[in-house]
Amino acid sequence: MSDLRPFFHGWRARAHYLTRNRHFLLRTAVVIIALGMVAACTIVVVRQQQEERHGPGFTVSPALNLIHQEYHQLRHSQEPRPRQLAIWLRRMLAQLPKQVDSDESSEYAGFTTSGNLIGYQVAELINQHATTDAPAGLFQDFLAAAVGANEAAFEKIEAKAQAEPPPMLAAELYGSIQKRRSDSPAAMQAFFTEGRHFADATAAREEALRLAVTFRELDMLRRISTQPGWIEDCHPLLQHHAGALLGDVWMQWRGLVHHRIHAIPYGMLALAFFVAALWYFILVQHSDHARWRWARPMPALMAGVCSVWPTLTLLAYQEFQQGMTANAPFPHDLIYYLAGVGLREEGCKLLLFALFLPWLLWRRQPGLALLTGAFVGLGFSLEENIGYYQDYGGTIAWTRFLSANFLHISLTGLCAHSLYRMLLTRFARADEFIGTFLAAVAAHGAYDWLGTDVFDDNGWLSIIVLVLTVSRFIDQLALETRPTRLTISPRAVFTLGSAALIALSLVLGAWTTRSMEGVANAGQECLAMIPIALLYWRKFENV
Repeated sequence: MSDLRPFFHGWRARAHYLTRNRHFLLRTAVVIIALGMVAACTIVVVRQQQEERHGPGFTVSPALNLIHQEYHQLRHSQEPRPRQLAIWLRRMLAQLPKQVDSDESSEYAGFTTSGNLIGYQVAELINQHATTDAPAGLFQDFLAAAVGANEAAFEKIEAKAQAEPPPMLAAELYGSIQKRRSDSPAAMQAFFTEGRHFADATAAREEALRLAVTFRELDMLRRISTQPGWIEDCHPLLQHHAGALLGDVWMQWRGLVHHRIHAIPYGMLALAFFVAALWYFILVQHSDHARWRWARPMPALMAGVCSVWPTLTLLAYQEFQQGMTANAPFPHDLIYYLAGVGLREEGCKLLLFALFLPWLLWRRQPGLALLTGAFVGLGFSLEENIGYYQDYGGTIAWTRFLSANFLHISLTGLCAHSLYRMLLTRFARADEFIGTFLAAVAAHGAYDWLGTDVFDDNGWLSIIVLVLTVSRFIDQLALETRPTRLTISPRAVFTLGSAALIALSLVLGAWTTRSMEGVANAGQECLAMIPIALLYWRKFENV
C-alpha cells in the first residue's frame, strides 16, 4: 500500500495557502453571495409564475382552518361531545364582530331562520352533541346572548353559572360572553369556576390562567396553583409566565424548557448552531495546541446556555415585582437597560463563568481565562439567537452574527479575564475588575438602549459602542493568546461563513415575502453591516 502522507501534506499546504489568500477569499465570497442572489431571484420568479398561472390563490388563516377542521370532526363524531362543541362555538364566535348595545346582528338573524352561522350548520351540530347534562337550550341561549345580545338569555346563563354547583358548561359559556363584553374579571372568575368543578374543562382552565397572567391577578393565580395539575396541563409559555408571577423558579424554567422543545423549528435551530459554530471555530484557533482543545470549550459553552435561565428569573422579578419596563419615559427606560438588561445578563454570565475559576487559577493562563469567558458569552448568544430567529426570521442571522453575538462574546470575555486577574493577584486588581464590569454593564445597556425606536435617526451610536467593545476584546485576545496557525485560518472561516449567511438571508427574504422587495430588504440589512465586517476582516488579518 502506497504512502499517502505526501498527498495529505500537499492538500494541507494548499488549503493553508488559499485560506490566507485575500483574493481567493473575496472571489469565493462573491461567488457564494451571487449564487444566493440567483437562488433568491429564481424563487421569486417561480412563485410569481405560479400565481400568474393559477391566480394569487386563497390563503386561509390558521384560526379559520382550525375551525373548519374541528367542525368536520364534530360532524363525523359517533358520540356526543358537548365540551368540544362549546370550544368550537367559542372559537367560531371569535371570528364574529362584537355586538354594540343591544342591536341584533345580521349573523344571528340568519341563524334564527336557517340554523346556519358563518356558513356552518350550527343548529344541526347543537342537536347532534347536546346531552342531558348540556342540553341544546344552553347552547341556544349562549348564541342568543353572545351574538344576538339577548339579555333574557344572558340572565338565564348567568343564573346557571352562579349556581352551586353550576351545570356542565354553564360557567364556561357565561365566561365567554363576559370576555366578549370585555369584562375580564367576571370572565376569569367564570372560567375558574368551570375548571374547579370539572376536571375535563381543560379549555376553561387554560383561559382562566391566561387571563390571570395577562392581568397579573396574583390572588387568582394562587387559587389556580392550589388545584393539582391545573397549571401543569396548560400551555408551556403560560406555565413560564405563571411561575414568574408566583415566584416559582422551577415552574418558570420547566415551562420554558417545554416550550423550547416543542416550538422551535428545526431549521432555525440548525441556523443558530451554524452561527455559533463559526465563532466557536475562530475562538478555538486562538487557544493553545492542547490535546482536547476542540472539545475543552464545550462545558463553558453549555454554561453560557444555562446562564439564560437565571437571567430570565431576574427578568421576571424586575418586570413583575419591581415594575421595570423598557416602555417607560426617560430616564426610567435607560435605567431599565442599565440596571435591568445590562446588569442581569452580564452578572449571570459571569456567575456561570465563576464555576471554571478553580481550574483556571490552577492553569495560570490569562489567555485561557479570556477564551473561557468568551465561550460562555457565545453559549448565551446561541440560546438567545433561537428566540430572535423565531420572532424575526433567519434574515437577521448575519446581522446578529456581527453585532449582538460577538458583543456577548467580547463583554463576557473581558469581564472574565478581569475577574481572573483580580483573584490571581489576591484582590490587588479589584478596582480594575470593578471598572471593567461596570463598563461592560454600561456598554451592554447603552447598546440596547441606543438601538431602540427612540433613536431611529441615531442608531449609529449603538454601532460605536459595538466597535469600541469588540476592538478592545480582539486586541486583548491578540495580546493574551498565540493562535496556532492551522490549515484553515480564522479569517477564512469568518469570510466564507459570512458569505453563506448573506446568501441565506437573501434566500429566506425571497421565500418568506415571495417578492424582490423582500430580497432587497434583506440585502439592505446586510449592506449596513459591511463596515463592521471590514473591522473583523482587518483584525483577523494576521492570524
